[in-house]
Amino acid sequence: MVAARVRVALACCCGVIWASAPATAQSGGELVATDAPDAATIIERALGVAERQRDAALDGRFEYVTAGTVESLDAQGNVTGTETTRRRHYLLEGHFYSELIARDGRALDPDDARDERERKAEFMRAARRHAARGERYDPDEMHVEFDSGLMERYDTTVVGNDVVRGEQCWVIRFEPRAGRLPDDKRIDKALNRSTGHLWITRHDYRVARVTFEMFRSFRWLWGIAGTLRHATGQFDLQWIQPNLWGLADSRIEFDVSVLFGMKSIRRRIRSEWIEHGPLDTAAP
Repeated sequence: MVAARVRVALACCCGVIWASAPATAQSGGELVATDAPDAATIIERALGVAERQRDAALDGRFEYVTAGTVESLDAQGNVTGTETTRRRHYLLEGHFYSELIARDGRALDPDDARDERERKAEFMRAARRHAARGERYDPDEMHVEFDSGLMERYDTTVVGNDVVRGEQCWVIRFEPRAGRLPDDKRIDKALNRSTGHLWITRHDYRVARVTFEMFRSFRWLWGIAGTLRHATGQFDLQWIQPNLWGLADSRIEFDVSVLFGMKSIRRRIRSEWIEHGPLDTAAP
């Protein structure tokens, strides 16, 4: 039961990724004031670039592998345990699928391999059911796209400029708008309680970095399942290959309580893009 709630918490935090497909590079200096288009104009142009990139990715026949690390932390922030994974990401039934291929440096054991086969088969069945009914299929309700639906919930302000991996960027602060915000999904509760910054390249309007902090806790299932008390994250994007701009590195840290607050769980999660290539259609 606790393990299931931890998985929910992990999904909730990881879902805050502003995916266009994970934070290693450091900023080039302090934020400084700059003449720039207004934030709304920069965001509008960045959204257009992101949409074209998504379309290109969905049309592409490629796959990539990420290395993930999950560290368990005690109340003082000391690491008490570490798990590593590798995942293969590719198009399956017209949607990106993330397949677990290794855990703690070893191939999957029989139980993990069986669970992964069952998860993949159910993913395919669900995608086909939705397609047959002409319905939209959202395999991961915690997934977040950088799109107009996301950004309409935030007020944005240009707060300066900065350099990320040699790229001159505008830095834009975002914070939730006053009034009623979308609240239909669990991820909405996290988004509506988060502030942060976007680094958008000045020459071609690509999102190079995102940071966020969830400033107010929220409960799911009235606190029975758990309470997400705090979360922070940073995501860096870069050219993966000449025509592919993607999420290269992500770091998230969160603090959640489960079992009516009787158990506290702190995790630090990192994911890195480590390899990519043409889609292997012969792979199982």
